[in-house]
Amino acid sequence: MVLGRQKSKTLIEQAPGGRVELRHPRWADFEAWSDLRRRNKDFLSPWEPGWSAAHLTRNSFKLRLASYNKMVDQKSGFPFHVFAGADLRLVGACNVTRIQAAPAQSAQLGYWIGEEYARQGFARAAVRSALKFCFDDLGLHRVEAAVQATNTPSINLLGLLGFQHEGTARAFLKINGQWRDHEIFSRLSSD
Repeated sequence: MVLGRQKSKTLIEQAPGGRVELRHPRWADFEAWSDLRRRNKDFLSPWEPGWSAAHLTRNSFKLRLASYNKMVDQKSGFPFHVFAGADLRLVGACNVTRIQAAPAQSAQLGYWIGEEYARQGFARAAVRSALKFCFDDLGLHRVEAAVQATNTPSINLLGLLGFQHEGTARAFLKINGQWRDHEIFSRLSSD
């Protein structure tokens, strides 16, 4: 399976709120992406590393796309934008990163959904689709997700999808300028 500038893979899944598609970010996504991120800054800031106003500029997005293409070309990561509903509007992102080949055959999974699209099944469908991609297309054995202990919706979502709690990673990510512990969850291809 090749995913890059010329070819991209679209992952499709059904959710209670409607059809969900995951596909590699494109330049044409900039307006919808920057608008969604801007509207959801307060909603997402407790869970994400901080970002400046420059994060939402065209130049920053262009650099991000170049970084994404490099990750895909090197097969070290596969970023996806999440589109949902009949009109396939951008509702979030789901990224498979830090892919390790044999012997580990593992990756890390991260995702976010805008507040107005939360609790409609879009995150669950996106993660479920990303898991299928990791296990079926990439042939990975293990997918890991890190979540702050206070992020109950994400912890519940991972549990619903068969992730197992493995423990706590101390000072795992810097969130809003402070190192935060994260709970580590994983799912194996054999689960």
